[in-house]
Order: sequence, then structure tokens, then C-alpha cells
Amino acid sequence: MRRFILLLLATAAGSALAQTAPTSFPEGATPLTAEDLGKALTDKVFHVQPASGAPWRVQYNANGYWFINAGSFADSGKWSVKDSTVCGEGRQLKPACNEIRTKDGTLYLKRESGEVVKFEPR
Repeated sequence: MRRFILLLLATAAGSALAQTAPTSFPEGATPLTAEDLGKALTDKVFHVQPASGAPWRVQYNANGYWFINAGSFADSGKWSVKDSTVCGEGRQLKPACNEIRTKDGTLYLKRESGEVVKFEPR
């Protein structure tokens, strides 16, 4: 019975996190030009905490390569910007482009799942 209760609590906590993941950019967040987005990402390292799963460490280098670490997962590849989106292709991750907006100097990225995550500079 105790195991069942613990499983139920864990499931409820997971459901609560999934329901609270933001799917909209913060009110007042604005798109960036490709030039401004490139400047905001180039030679920077960010910490990202999704609603569920391991936190990410994402690094964008000026030579056009990016790196990501999330728990025991790691990948790298080429990145670029267009309009207010960052595009990347990894060795393991499929090519994708994600919209980024800014508010008060903070970057927010919309994942393919629809979740909006905050990029915290390191």
C-alpha cells in the first residue's frame, strides 16, 4: 500500500509540473532581429530548466558550433539564426528551429513541445 501511495504522489507531482509548464512567452516579450539574436547567443553559455527532466547547459560558439548537455545526454552541431529563431542540427538531434523572444534582457525559447523555457546566462 505504501508503494502505491508513493507512486500516486509521484504521478500527481509529474502531472502538476506538466500542467504548469508555460506555453506562452511572457507578456511583453518581443522578437529579436537576426543580428541581435546572434549577438545575444554568440560565445555564451546558458542554463535552462525545463518543467520536467534534467537541466540543460547550452553553449553557442562564434565559430557556428553549439553544445548541449542534459543529464547524461550530450550533443553538438552547427547553429545559425534567422529572424527571431535559432536553428541547430546536432549529431543526434534532428535539425530544428526554435523561436526566441526577449523581455527585460532575458531570452525565452519556445520548444517543439510548446513549452517556453528561460535561458539563464552562466
